[in-house]
Amino acid sequence: MNCKLPIALALLFAPVLAWAGEQADFSVITESGNRLNISSGLSPLAINQMHSWRLRLIDADGAPVTGARFEVLGGMPEHDHGLPTRPEVTAEPEPGVYLLQGVRFHMPGRWLIEFGITLGDDADSASLEFEL
Repeated sequence: MNCKLPIALALLFAPVLAWAGEQADFSVITESGNRLNISSGLSPLAINQMHSWRLRLIDADGAPVTGARFEVLGGMPEHDHGLPTRPEVTAEPEPGVYLLQGVRFHMPGRWLIEFGITLGDDADSASLEFEL
């Protein structure tokens, strides 16, 4: 039996397990009325530290929205530059919960993160603005 695979899976999903039961750091409503709850693996957020986010997408009735695809863009509008990394959703470890990896902020100020969400043939989006 190959025990490397379970260890690799445990390492991949360890950040998700650490967030179980935690409150969302941010919550936004998408254009179609879904809610996107965002929990950071780094609390409080800090400059120049790579981390992951857990995105929980639920519909208006609180049911998980599964099978979504995400495109994540962002930056600092006042400085006219984007994110220093290319965050990417790498897994849906449980229904409606998505692991966004590769998040890093390189300077303090106002950040804007935009989520493009594809659900089958339907497009949805949400924006998150915060000060770091």
